[in-house]
Amino acid sequence: MGLRLADVLARDGGRSLVGRRVHPAVSGAYEAILHCHTAALGGHVARCRQGHLVGVFYNGCRHRSCPRCGWGLGRRWLERRTRTLLGCGHHHVILTLPHVFNELWSRNYRLFARILFSSARGAITQLAADPRYLGAEPGIVAALHTWGQQLGLHVHLHCLVTAGGVRALGEWVNSRRKWFLPATPLVQLFTGKVIYALRGVARSGELHLPEGWTVKHVERLCDRAKAERWNLDVRERYEDPVHVLNYLGRYLNGGPINESRLQTLSDDEVSFSYKDYRDTNPCGVPKRKTLTLPIDKFIRRLLQHVPPKGFHMVRGYGVYAGVIRNELRHKLQEALPLSAEVRVVLRPRWPQPDLLDPKPQECPTCGGELYFAYYGRGAPGLTA
Repeated sequence: MGLRLADVLARDGGRSLVGRRVHPAVSGAYEAILHCHTAALGGHVARCRQGHLVGVFYNGCRHRSCPRCGWGLGRRWLERRTRTLLGCGHHHVILTLPHVFNELWSRNYRLFARILFSSARGAITQLAADPRYLGAEPGIVAALHTWGQQLGLHVHLHCLVTAGGVRALGEWVNSRRKWFLPATPLVQLFTGKVIYALRGVARSGELHLPEGWTVKHVERLCDRAKAERWNLDVRERYEDPVHVLNYLGRYLNGGPINESRLQTLSDDEVSFSYKDYRDTNPCGVPKRKTLTLPIDKFIRRLLQHVPPKGFHMVRGYGVYAGVIRNELRHKLQEALPLSAEVRVVLRPRWPQPDLLDPKPQECPTCGGELYFAYYGRGAPGLTA
């Protein structure tokens, strides 16, 4: 089955968490992944009436940061979201937070993410409201990603934005622009909103500051950030939004790394592959390389991307908001039907236990009917 993420955590033995203040969501993710599909989480055994033991099946952890369980959560999200899609063009907009804010982000995940979402929404809707560009409110699906290929902190938002919007009276307006919104004013608006909000929460005392920091340190950091390059990528118009939606679905659940990228594990180090987007071949395809890290450093990089419990990694705005009136949603879906059936192509990031060892239908010894006995967490009957 190859190297598992649980194998890396088991080799660490919890040492990477010793002596550190760890958020309960982080320690919960650690324990869930470590015990996924083991007797610690319970399961069931298959027996026939003659007493023949046919198989033992352990429960998954169902944690969204688990690469073996998270893909199913992502697939269900995709299926729900495709039922609300409008049959119009969409744009893929990527907004990136400069790395100078990484220290503050690590201490203020939930608060900083709220600022990021609201700033992105405000910048896109404010610019789209300008009659020169659209003069209406578009629909936005924004998804938060916090990692890069080497598992470092790389905070950015992927926004799927309708190439059109709704006016005040519910009238739909199509966008006539190939690139939807101009990049320079969009990034300026986004930058200004993030910095303004960050200054506000620092002055109000809501922001958790590193030891020895004061509000003046945050003010200087914001001044420095103004001179930084805020990366913005506004993609061409997609007539079929499912491509971007499936792209988002791959990264919404399951954590920042596929188990198929894990290569070797020793007593002290773990090696994994990554794509180097700064080193590409003549066709523009990034080269695949290998990075080796001490186990504790690898785990710390991994766990910094665990979101707080109950935090929504995806949010909808405009015509994709959850509170939109049902009559307006139905009206738009009738006026903008999808041209073809939406196909969800999200696949498991690694072969699932049920696929590797499917549940038997009858006893292979006597051919008798099977029944399943269920056990709770850590039950001694699941040691077979």
